[in-house]
Amino acid sequence: MNLSKIHHIAIIVSDYEAAKDFYVNKLGFSVIRENYRPERKDWKLDLRINEHTELE
Repeated sequence: MNLSKIHHIAIIVSDYEAAKDFYVNKLGFSVIRENYRPERKDWKLDLRINEHTELE
């Protein structure tokens, strides 16, 4: 199997604010979307890694 690109990667974290700080402020990924999901009582954050890949 040969992968040419990855569309997105999903990571579930226990501390949303700490994770957001790490990925945005430390690693420099930019926010694409940030949505509160009341049915799950959690936040979903989509970050741009590069032109082809997102971190969810």
